[in-house]
This record gives sequence, structure tokens and C-alpha cells, in this order.
Amino acid sequence: MTDTTMSYTTMAGLGQRREFSRALGYVQPVPDLPFDPSSAGSSAGSAPAADDGAAGDIRPRIVIVGGGFAGFWAAAAARRVGGEHLDITLVSTGPVLQMRPRFYEANPAELGVDLQPLLEALEVTFVVDVAVGVDLEARSLRLQSQQPQRFDRLIVATGSVMARPPVAGAEEAFSIDTQHDAIVFDAHLAALADDSRPLCIVVVGAGFTGIELALELRNRVAAHLSTTSANLAEEMRIVLVDRAATLGVELGPNPQTAIATALADARVETRLGVSITELTDQSVTFADGSMLQCDAVVLATGLRAASFVDAIPGDRDTLGRLVVDRSLRAPRAPAVFVTGDAVAAATGDGHTTLQSCQHALQLGRFAGANAALDLLGQDTIEYEQLRYVTCLDLGRSGAVLTNGWDRDVVMIGDQAKAVKRRINTETIYPPAGATKEQLMELSNTPPQSFPR
Repeated sequence: MTDTTMSYTTMAGLGQRREFSRALGYVQPVPDLPFDPSSAGSSAGSAPAADDGAAGDIRPRIVIVGGGFAGFWAAAAARRVGGEHLDITLVSTGPVLQMRPRFYEANPAELGVDLQPLLEALEVTFVVDVAVGVDLEARSLRLQSQQPQRFDRLIVATGSVMARPPVAGAEEAFSIDTQHDAIVFDAHLAALADDSRPLCIVVVGAGFTGIELALELRNRVAAHLSTTSANLAEEMRIVLVDRAATLGVELGPNPQTAIATALADARVETRLGVSITELTDQSVTFADGSMLQCDAVVLATGLRAASFVDAIPGDRDTLGRLVVDRSLRAPRAPAVFVTGDAVAAATGDGHTTLQSCQHALQLGRFAGANAALDLLGQDTIEYEQLRYVTCLDLGRSGAVLTNGWDRDVVMIGDQAKAVKRRINTETIYPPAGATKEQLMELSNTPPQSFPR
């Protein structure tokens, strides 16, 4: 289990944090192009939006939909590029930046960051509401509860949702897709810990999240037990199920040995190459007619783009993500930039972005910078993210760190676990108490070579 506090809670070591993020490729260069007031314009052909905020504020407006990693860093980058010459508003369904990559861990209630002070530092207007549609001609974002938000440039950073399988009972199964989902699942684990009988938990989906969750479950249950009953966690049966015949198929062959060894050491059973026909709260039924009785079913069945991006016209990939140009602009909606898990973007090295925190952090920075540059009449910049790493938590076996799209293994065990812990508790967090200048600096940090 990882420490939930670490250096995220202080600005001390900001330089070390930046160097670590550069080395892993989580942050790569976004040109720092200050605003030239004489060049202000609207290259996509509209006058600044009518004011919806402070009285008399007629500055050009960027509206960002989504308060995840990409949305937040889009706001920081837009402020860095546009300075005080832009009005920036962020619309999100809640005031918390959810640390979604960590929801396989214990204590999910602690895995969120209050957005309000960070956005206040950036002088970004924060609107808590649900975006329900957009009028591209009128440049107006429709909200569920409040007046529409007019915009000159819109950044869609609405993320992704877990794709529940089309089988009976899937909608009622547990997941760790959102912080709320993770808290509900953790409460169920706590309730199970009060039972003295042997337990069985089934994890459906043997991809990145499913593997990490399965390998953390004994510790998760043990955290709810007294020292005198800790053996219940060790005796628990954990079954990892997937229709693919290979563990972590999207991770490629190179880390397979480390993954299989960790699962074996953790006594996690696997049922691969199987199809599920029905789920209940206490059973999984397979296509061959067999049934697995259990105490909980939790899904980790992959992601697809959240539905809001469907309102933006354009081509889509199989995950529902909008295909954009190199500046992250929607080709059929020139006032709209799309980022994070909602976008399928070329990385600049022949690959396409993944629905991952690593890509969302960088995509957000580019989308924010480009929306500001475009709005102010300057040339946009091409998104690229040439470094790609994977760090998979292997529970009590440490972690496995890979480099590149072929996922060459460069580190295994405790050393890789230290890297994973630092990513999870520092790299992906905006630093608490950061000033406007510090947040803008972190929205634009140059790369460094991968640590060998």
C-alpha cells in the first residue's frame, strides 16, 4: 500500500518533483509564448463572448469542461500563455480532482484534491455543474442547473468512464471507476471483514487496473481487520477473470513474466479466455454454464470516452474518442479543442495517445496553451509526447517499470515500487499551496532523459 500524503502536501522539493516528472516523460515541453496585446484577435472567426462572469469583464473567454488531470492543467497552461488577458472558466461536476489512478489502493476517501484553492490561485472561475450540451454556432455551453456559459474557445476534457460489459447484472456490480465507486467498494470490504468465514472476491478484467486491484486486495481487506483476525485476508480467495487468453494483453509480452510471478506469489487465481453471461452480487456465471460463488464482484473492464464528447462533430475511434488535428483542435468545430481521455491524438512518434493519466497531464497542457494561442491570434503548436513509460503496481511483489511502446522492462521489485509510489503520491498531484506562478511553471516543464 502506498502513502497518501508524501510530498504532495508541501511545496518543498518542487525542483526535485519537476526533475522526476521530466525524467519519466510525464511532462514534456510546451513552448512558453507570452501574449502580445497587439496581436489579440479571434482566428476562428468570432468576437469575444458576452460576459457571464464578473460585471464589465469583456476579455476573450475560454471555457473548460471537466475537472480532471487534463482539465486542470489546461486551465494552468491557458493562464500561463494568456496572462491576464483571458477570462478562463472551468466547469466540473464536483469540486474534487479525483486521483483515479490510485483507486485500487486503500483509503479511497482520501484520494482527492480540492480544486477550489488551486483554481483561485490561477484566477480561474469555477462552476460546479453538469454540462449537458453545446451550441457550437452560438458558442454556448448548456448546463444542467445554471445559465449557459458563453465561450470563444471550448476545451473538452470530460474524460472517460468504465465500459461495463453487456451482460445481465453488470450495472449493479462494484467498480473503482470513480471515487464514489471506490468508497462504496471499500465499505463492502469493511463489511466482509466482520465475517469470520472464508471470503472470495472476483475481479473481472485482467488489464492494468484489474491486475493492480487483485494484487492489492489482501492488503485492502487486512486494513479492515484486527491483528487477531488478520489471517482472514491471507486465506481469502481472489479470482481474476478476463475474456482474453493473456494477462494484461494491452501491456504486451515483456512484463508478462513479472505479472504472472506476482499473481502466483499472491495466490491470485486466474480464469482467462472465458466469457461471462451473468453477474450477481454473489456469483459469476460463465458461457460454459459453470458458476463461481463469491462475496463480491468488482469490474475493471476498460474505458471509453465519456458521452459529452459525442456533442462535438467528427471522426471517432473504437473507444468513442474524437480524432483531432496535431494542435488538438476538433477539425469540424474550429472553436473546440479536445483533450485527455476524450481525445485520440497522434503522439508524434507514430502512436496514438492512451486513456492514461500520463497522457492526460500532457494533453491538458497543450490544449490549454493552444486554445489561448488560437484565441489571441497566434499560431498553435503541435502536440507531441515522445516518451512513454509504464509502471504497474505488483502489490507485495513491488512493481514493474517499462520504457517505450514495446514496454522494455527496466526495473522490477522494490526499486520499481519506489518509482510507482512517487508517481502515485507526487507526480500526478498538483502541489497543495502552490502559487499562481508555481502552477504556471509546472504547466510548462522541459524534458530530460529517462533514468537508467
